Amino acid sequence: MVNYSEFVKSTVCTLEPDIYQLLQKTLVGEYLSFSIISDSEITQDILAEKICDYFEKLELKTGKNFEKFINSYMDNIEVLVDQYVVKTPQSKKKDAEPVIVPRARKYLEKAQSIRKVRSLSVCNLIDFTRITMCLYTAVISNNHKEISNFDFSAACIDPDIIIASLKDEESTILKIRKKRFDIRDLYCSDTCTFIVAIIILYKIVGDKIQGEYYHE
Repeated sequence: MVNYSEFVKSTVCTLEPDIYQLLQKTLVGEYLSFSIISDSEITQDILAEKICDYFEKLELKTGKNFEKFINSYMDNIEVLVDQYVVKTPQSKKKDAEPVIVPRARKYLEKAQSIRKVRSLSVCNLIDFTRITMCLYTAVISNNHKEISNFDFSAACIDPDIIIASLKDEESTILKIRKKRFDIRDLYCSDTCTFIVAIIILYKIVGDKIQGEYYHE
């Protein structure tokens, strides 16, 4: 399983300058803060070190390792997206034609299979996020109604739109509606989910610009 140092080195440290600046703008202030140096003095290496410090402190404060937070991140995103993706129709007759799995459901199942990889890599984590966030982008475009199809191009991913929508997501518990994610506490699972999501989203955007992603 990937550790936080490997995660940061494979994502934050590999970003092109323009994409890094967008990541810094998104993270610094709301999620991470510097007491002495100004925003203009925050280099890529400094931000990478700060993010590692955050994950280290998160582990110390909660008693949970990075692997558990990554599993929680994947749980959060999978459960969120799953509710919006149409289910595969059930065949009621033995001799009926084979059931066609909706394209969106087929890809969600692919993302779910990635989670079963014995030793999850950063690449696996990025692939999982690309699938689920492309699906979620389609959900946003469809006014949070069920989807059966979606655009799998990384070009459709806009981190700002996705994060803003995640903040507005609600869930119902005992008929009481509340925010799905509580990010008021910096050192908690939900805030970690947002930080991980933001980092990977900008990694995907950066790789798309460099031509590392393709259309189907």
